[in-house]
Amino acid sequence: MANQPKKYKKFVATAATATLVASAIVPVASAAGFSDVAGNDHEVAINALADAGIINGYADGSFKPNQTINRGQVVKLLGRYLEAQGQEIPADWNSKQRFNDLPVTAEEELVKYAALAKDAGVFNGSNGNLNASQTMQRQQMAVVLVRAIKEIAGVDLVAEYKKANFVTEIGDLDKAYSAEQRTAIVALEYAGITNVAHFNPGNSVTRGQFASFLYRTIENVVNNPEAGVAAVKAINNTTVEVTFDEEVDNVQALNFLISDLEVKNAAVKLTNKKVVVLTTAAQTADKEYTVSLGEEKIGTFKGIAAVVPTKVDLVEKSVQGKLGQQVTLKAQVTVAEGQTKAGIPVTFFIPGSANGVKTPVTVEAVTNEEGIATYSYTRYAATNDTVTVYANGDRSKFSTGYVFWAVDQTLEITEVTTGATINNGANKTYKVTYKHPETGKPVSGKVLNVSVKENIDVTVDKLQNVTVNGVNVVQTSDNNTRAAQITTDSKGEATFTVSGSNAEVTPVVFEATPVQVTNTNGTVTTTGYTQKYTADILQASAAKVTFGAVQAAYTLEVTRDGGETAATGVLNGRKYNLVVKDKDGKLAANEIVNVAFNEDIDGVISTVTSAQFVKVENGKQVGYEDKKITVKTNSKGEASFVISSDTVNSYATPIAWIDINNQSGKDANLDKGEPSAVAPISYFQAAYLDGSKLVSYKGTTETDKFDGAETATFKVQLTNQSGKVVANSGYTTKDVTYTVYNTGANNVKVGDVEIAPNRVHTVVAPNGEINVTSVEGKTSSVKVLATGVAKEVNGNKEFAFTSKEATATFTNTGEITNPYTGVLDLASINKKDKEIKFADKSKAVVYAGETGKTYKYFGIGNTTISSADAFISLLEEYKAAGKTVRATYEVKDDVVTFTIISENTASGNNGAASGKLVSAVVSDETADVAGLVDTITFTFDKAVAASTVAASDFAGTGYTVTGSPIVSGNTVKLTITPAAAVNTATVATVADSIGFTDGKGNVADTGFKITLGSKISKLFTADANQTTVAKVDAKGELAVGANTIKLAVNTSELNQADYNGLKVKFVKGTSLGTDPVAVYNSSTREVEVTLSYNDTNNTDAKINSAIAAVGSHGTVDFTKVTIDASAYVPKDADVTSPLTVTVSGGVNGTTGQVGKYNFALYPTLVAGDTVTVNGVTYTKVVSGSAVAANKTFNTAQELVDAIKVNDVRFDTTSAAAGDIITLIDKAQTGAAAPVVTSN
Repeated sequence: MANQPKKYKKFVATAATATLVASAIVPVASAAGFSDVAGNDHEVAINALADAGIINGYADGSFKPNQTINRGQVVKLLGRYLEAQGQEIPADWNSKQRFNDLPVTAEEELVKYAALAKDAGVFNGSNGNLNASQTMQRQQMAVVLVRAIKEIAGVDLVAEYKKANFVTEIGDLDKAYSAEQRTAIVALEYAGITNVAHFNPGNSVTRGQFASFLYRTIENVVNNPEAGVAAVKAINNTTVEVTFDEEVDNVQALNFLISDLEVKNAAVKLTNKKVVVLTTAAQTADKEYTVSLGEEKIGTFKGIAAVVPTKVDLVEKSVQGKLGQQVTLKAQVTVAEGQTKAGIPVTFFIPGSANGVKTPVTVEAVTNEEGIATYSYTRYAATNDTVTVYANGDRSKFSTGYVFWAVDQTLEITEVTTGATINNGANKTYKVTYKHPETGKPVSGKVLNVSVKENIDVTVDKLQNVTVNGVNVVQTSDNNTRAAQITTDSKGEATFTVSGSNAEVTPVVFEATPVQVTNTNGTVTTTGYTQKYTADILQASAAKVTFGAVQAAYTLEVTRDGGETAATGVLNGRKYNLVVKDKDGKLAANEIVNVAFNEDIDGVISTVTSAQFVKVENGKQVGYEDKKITVKTNSKGEASFVISSDTVNSYATPIAWIDINNQSGKDANLDKGEPSAVAPISYFQAAYLDGSKLVSYKGTTETDKFDGAETATFKVQLTNQSGKVVANSGYTTKDVTYTVYNTGANNVKVGDVEIAPNRVHTVVAPNGEINVTSVEGKTSSVKVLATGVAKEVNGNKEFAFTSKEATATFTNTGEITNPYTGVLDLASINKKDKEIKFADKSKAVVYAGETGKTYKYFGIGNTTISSADAFISLLEEYKAAGKTVRATYEVKDDVVTFTIISENTASGNNGAASGKLVSAVVSDETADVAGLVDTITFTFDKAVAASTVAASDFAGTGYTVTGSPIVSGNTVKLTITPAAAVNTATVATVADSIGFTDGKGNVADTGFKITLGSKISKLFTADANQTTVAKVDAKGELAVGANTIKLAVNTSELNQADYNGLKVKFVKGTSLGTDPVAVYNSSTREVEVTLSYNDTNNTDAKINSAIAAVGSHGTVDFTKVTIDASAYVPKDADVTSPLTVTVSGGVNGTTGQVGKYNFALYPTLVAGDTVTVNGVTYTKVVSGSAVAANKTFNTAQELVDAIKVNDVRFDTTSAAAGDIITLIDKAQTGAAAPVVTSN
């Protein structure tokens, strides 16, 4: 049918809500599975309608597609379809007769669906009769289908095809009985439901044919509609959107008209091809317009008033442009709530030059959906443009920016240190390049300012905590403007470093304008450079960088090692275990963790605890420590602490946190946002018998480590609720059953019974204990379990126990562990077999020559020794000089390493079984102006028993002990009176005056030489560098209706900034006669003041008294925080909802001063050593060869001279007195103390 238009599909758009189109029938694999439809011409239609529940087959599984269909069956099919689309069977189907020849007592299904089809107007019958048994003719079927479409969908197909001047191509139309039937047949042809040349109107319809007709009526009409108009909508004063049901391919072919309104343009929307965007002339607000597509009306809309933005702002106010390349300017509009940002016209204006070289530019642009309008242009000569953008409807809404044109990018910032997130206190370095605008060549000596955008034109309470090159950059007013200044080198480059803490900033570099004066002789002198930032200055910004504590994302886990109830007393208490993990869930080693009691720091007066932390030394609880401590995690991210109390019926809840606001990590205050964890609570009761534990002893010392020849004695100990041994329990433990597992590689003995590896032995010990030894002193290990019954000595009570396992490890003392550190037996050197022994080991180690092994040798200070021969030659020199040599032997991945740790003159009895002093080192741990040493550390060759050590054990010359010894493993540390750093002091020890954990004493030493542990002293800050800052008093205000509550901090307080962020919250009270009361929450820094129900009690004096009673917390003294009675005092009626006043604006006043610093050079600093000051390294040379410009020195004064030549920070007054150096800053910049290190 070549002349058939697709116009027939148009009815779908107007009948989208009709029942007929509510369901599309899609052919799928049929669930019906009729036996006789496969391969039939009507197979697809039959299966689709069957699966939709519209047609049924016969009981034998067939459909009989070629059998004629009668009128009753057609009624059933139509009824089922109507029901499937949601229409209901009439309620009176069985009481009201619809057709003369179909009583309500007839077949139920036929009666139901006949009633539904008749009432829906789909099937009217013939002369009032249904004629259910008569076969349905094709012409009758056409009438039924066309009538169904008209009644259900409200679409007259006959009227549609006549309006479209549709011409039929059916050749036997004249054979139809009536005009109605002929028009119905043409309507089916117009709708694409039939497409045959001969319709055969009088033929009967088969079941298969009717299925196809009904299926095509639904499928052709529903599933393939022509694009209809879904919506017409005005977007703004000049934009209308027309939305179609399908994508629009050729918008030029569509002729859009709007009544009384010009359509200037039509375009398909980029983000949705079903939408056509019409650009119109300005609409009249609320006027109704009609949109037509050609002659057909497709919708209406009401005009929208022109939107005038409340603000117009250039997105970038300073832009650098390259000549010949386009720069795109962007303007962002702000509109009133509910108004659209799209389609708003703005004007970009760029003035021309006076000489006419630059022509002025005035161009209109329209905003997009995000409210951004753009304009792009270029220049071909170096120049600067001032750009103004304004709203067309209101020129008072404007913004000004600047474009700096050059042959290349004039000012550029690149990152040296990568990463957008930097740890607190760390640095991020940038490189700046400056090129001449006209030549593009690097410019040297160009002075530039560096600041951060977040600290420009803000109030002091909004300042970010950052420095640039050590300068606290700020611009809050003309009198408080400070930027860091940098100067480009010969490459046109300069660098700057940003450091900060808990800050998020955008570094910006901008031109510094010379400050010049004209001299009397007419010459001009530059006296300095401006530091103020303005938008019209050439500038470049870096990406935003965040400074934060890495630890802020850490997690803490605190577990209690034991039950909820613990025994009182410093020797009891409860142990807690702590695990710290980083943001990736990995264990965090060497992390400082603060621990306190939640009852002490929760800010609630009524919660207190008498508990304290217990000091633990060498595994023993030796006394109470404090109410707040710090612990350090080990390599596995673990730490532990012990708490206890002497008060019965007391309790405590430990809380642990990581301080992220203090570089030391040790802060008594838990601040909001710091990672923390609250531990399980512990209750303290008097000690009572609660359990048991199995302990292994070496003599009377509890340990699980034994030499191969030693005996491990296992005993059951009755314990209290803290797991500690109960002294005088009143119970005896006899006839204990022990189960011993040999977990080692060699045989062990339990009494006289020998146990092989991986074997188990059970024994009953009548006296309650067993002895375990290693056979032949070989290395092995055991695991032991114990069960039994403890019996009351003076009674009949019994206490059954099953103790936790205990272990013991036996080590052959002649074997060498890996790694191993000890004294070398220099007499054992065997050059033939290339072997050497350690003094306390019987087995030799090979020092060279093994196949497949690589050998490395290092001397004292990790200096490389070139070969095995050189290593042995050095050891022989030590031997000849009577030296004792301590070394470490390690094998890792077939690499054997020998490292000499120390060498000392041998003295006393150097027997292998006695403890020996290895080294004595003095160091400077507390900085002072003279750079004196103040600590001495003694290192022995084995672990020291703390209880045996006293300061008097170490006698000598050149120092005086002032503190108690601190023992840690093999070391003993003493505080000494600050002394000159001379390398001539000695120490002496008396034999057996110092004990070790193996139960043995020390050998005697006389004249043991004390060495220096460093080459320079610690830097001492005599005066910190600081700028003058005027004090500003902190205060807070809150409007309450027409009144204002005012809080003030006493003007006598110097630390005004410490009060910033402090909150005072007034809440409603319930007691009539009470005065206001206040409590402080340290975690939120909030004072909560509960007012009296009776306003006569709510006076300024009583409120201030309540606040003052909170006392001091850290540096905040609440006696200095008062409410201003001259303003307004809150009343009970004001605090139906809490009122919170926040204190802000405080600035600590400081007096400006330059920094002054001291450090000393020690005699250990020799030629070739280096000292690094502020990143510049200076090398010590022999006397007479120092050159300041070359960064070399011999004396302290020469080092000062070299520093003054190479570092502009320090003033010419910097000097040296002997070996003590004094560095003095030139300017008051607030810079941090210099960093001074040596090699």
